[in-house]
Amino acid sequence: MRIAIVGDTHGRVTGIKKALAQNPPDHLIHTGDYYADAKRIAVPLKLSYDAVTGNCDVKKGEPAELLLELAGRRIYVVHGHQYGVKRDLNSIFYRGQEMEADIVVFGHTHVPCCEKVGETWLINPGSASRPRTAKLGSYICLSVDEQAIVPEICKIRP
Repeated sequence: MRIAIVGDTHGRVTGIKKALAQNPPDHLIHTGDYYADAKRIAVPLKLSYDAVTGNCDVKKGEPAELLLELAGRRIYVVHGHQYGVKRDLNSIFYRGQEMEADIVVFGHTHVPCCEKVGETWLINPGSASRPRTAKLGSYICLSVDEQAIVPEICKIRP
């Protein structure tokens, strides 16, 4: 299964929609900060999707965290501000352990990350529209099945 992980779009979805239209995934995960952008990206591309709220979202009953089961893997999704991800990844890693997640997906930092700690992947797509450490926005192309988890940081070309 191919999953696109996107986050911190902040209302700017043109670039990521164009990138995903060129190579459509099977599913979309949005890590928050403009929760409604998940639908704005997924529906025109006819993608199934899941999303969580971030610190810049007005919460109206939308989830702040999710535990998904996709392609035989447990994927914990949260924006990350709740776990101090700008400081370090310890708290979010241990939350992922509590959730028995194979993959912990988060956002908030606007900096992409694919790091394996023990048997757990920590994955952050960076920001599709407001990157902090690069000129181009980013997202994660995640290939996942019962045998392997392969994340790749993908850049959004103008």
